[in-house]
Amino acid sequence: MEARSLSALVDAYKAGGLTLPALLVDALGRRGTVTADQHAAELAWLARMREEGNLEAGVAQLLVERLDALQASAGEAEDVATVVKVERPALAIAGSDEATCVMPAARAEPAVPPPDQATVVKPAFVPAPVTAQTGATVSQTAGSTGGVDTSDWRRVADAAGGDQATVGMLLKGRFLLEREIGRGGMGVVFLARDERKVEARDRNPHVAVKVLNDEFRRHPDSLIALQRESRRSQSLAHDNIVRVFDFDKDRTIVFMTMEYVDGSDLKTLIRESAYNGLPLAKARPLIEGMARALKRAHDAGVVHSDFKPGNVMVTRDGIPKVFDFGIARAGKQADEPAEDQTVFDAGKLGALTPAYASLEMIEGKPPQPTDDIYALGCVAFELLTGKHPFDKASAEVALRERRRPPVVPGLTGRQQRTLCDAVAFTADKRLKCADLLVEGLRDVGLGERIGRPLAWALGGLLLLAVAGWGVFGQLRARHVAEVAARFQPDNPQRYGNEGEAVAALAQLGEDERKQLMLGQGERVQRFLLDRVDAYWDPAKGRIDYAGAQRVFALPAQLHLFLPRLDLRHAAVDEEKLQLGQAKVRAASAPTPARAGTVAAQPAFARVDPPRAPGRAPATSASEKPAAPPPSPASPANRMEEVAAGLLREGERNYRQQNYSAAIANAQAALQVSPGDPAAKRLLRRAQQAQQQAMSSISIN
Repeated sequence: MEARSLSALVDAYKAGGLTLPALLVDALGRRGTVTADQHAAELAWLARMREEGNLEAGVAQLLVERLDALQASAGEAEDVATVVKVERPALAIAGSDEATCVMPAARAEPAVPPPDQATVVKPAFVPAPVTAQTGATVSQTAGSTGGVDTSDWRRVADAAGGDQATVGMLLKGRFLLEREIGRGGMGVVFLARDERKVEARDRNPHVAVKVLNDEFRRHPDSLIALQRESRRSQSLAHDNIVRVFDFDKDRTIVFMTMEYVDGSDLKTLIRESAYNGLPLAKARPLIEGMARALKRAHDAGVVHSDFKPGNVMVTRDGIPKVFDFGIARAGKQADEPAEDQTVFDAGKLGALTPAYASLEMIEGKPPQPTDDIYALGCVAFELLTGKHPFDKASAEVALRERRRPPVVPGLTGRQQRTLCDAVAFTADKRLKCADLLVEGLRDVGLGERIGRPLAWALGGLLLLAVAGWGVFGQLRARHVAEVAARFQPDNPQRYGNEGEAVAALAQLGEDERKQLMLGQGERVQRFLLDRVDAYWDPAKGRIDYAGAQRVFALPAQLHLFLPRLDLRHAAVDEEKLQLGQAKVRAASAPTPARAGTVAAQPAFARVDPPRAPGRAPATSASEKPAAPPPSPASPANRMEEVAAGLLREGERNYRQQNYSAAIANAQAALQVSPGDPAAKRLLRRAQQAQQQAMSSISIN
């Protein structure tokens, strides 16, 4: 394929056919070097394009630097370079129970790469020779670790003599190592100044640079896996996670750039401030922050696998930030590409710290989130007691020696059990997620502790009450049915008199009496009418008007509405009035006397003195004419009262939307008082309302 000219490539970039990385890395890399005259002409053309405003100044500068780098690398390849390999013994660092590592001995600072390599992007398939003077590099810009060829990492791993990063060195022509801020089993962490941020006048130009030691560098598979995990950890954006910017190399120096945290690591904090343990109230924010960080990683399918106090930074504001996710193992994802499913074993590369490694990690089993839960539980014990729960013994040793976690003073039984479950030796007994540890350590107030059992107890009582109410309702319904049954004429246990019936009805509640009257009202009314007949039936010589009045008074006592009984009441009053009038007429009729006889007068009869004709008989001052006996109420008035009561009851039923009862009340009122306009209106309204209610019912 014929190489395209620079102007054609720039046109493709401006048209959107090429991205800037593709232009700088792929397109110019494939084109290769050009003659010196063409190179000078291209530089002049770029300057002209920038001056005329046809090309952005930054893009033009990157193109100039890239073209210069290509020309320089071609010139160096023609020279004969002597590769110097420095053999040096390794120094084993012992005495630390949190890291087992082999660190290279110190050596002279290697030559700083040329400044023009700061922004040079080398194509992955174009190898650059390693020389003692310049140390050719193959790299990518920040955030683009995914495209480096695996062969480059293998060449770095195969290099016999590695370069040593020291304070003052400029990595990639960009990161100036200012001072060492940490050292561990995997490498050294430097505070570095990002010169690119300085040029951009960034207020916070510092980053943390972790330089991996030779033990990692000599494992090519580990470098490839570390690059992949660094790329994965770049997506773990969280307030409690140190952000990873890039994974790169400069000559044989392999390093990671991360967010710089101004504070101290948790290991130092425990040693200086929590050697006797912290109260749970002070330790809780740290534990919860670390738990949130691990949960975020676990949700993304990343298992840290080397979680420990040395891998947690605490800011000056007391916020914990977990780091080294980029060099931890990643849990297998069902949907990840096949080439990403094979991950390096952190235990073989020194990333595993025995004191904080779960039993499954030590046995080499696939990583699981419960591995990090074990480590988090150990760190929580250290914060609360100042000591490792198993005195820094590995899980394998602690299990074999049957060690048990210590009791933490000041914790409730629930909180202590939660901590012990976090450091259970086997995964099936261990907490399954970090949220469970946070929830288990949460303070539960007295109200909540009592409230929860109380809530269960109240719930049980409520269920019992509901069940009891149901049973009680059934019993009451059965009792109502038994009371109603004794009103039947053919029932051998029928009430003997109204007193027994009233006593039975009085035992029922008002709602139950209403329910009984709706279903058995006619039967009750018939019984009371029979009782009235037992007291008042003049044709059969029964004229106990007082007994009948007692029966008529019962509906008012029991709040019952019995219209037929009211009609009977009016009829009895009419019969009594007629009977009384008949007696008066019989008493006032003259008695015929026999001839020749004089009516005898009783001995106690007073003989009136003779009076003058035309004068009324004299009466004494003390004698007054007898008052006539009170006459009973007029039957017509009584019938009006019955009709009025029926209408009042009907209006009440109408307001309660009991239209059937209102219709019955209106019809009864019309029987008592035919043609009553109020009864007719009530009947018409109730029938219309009932019809509308029936038409609005839908059957699904």
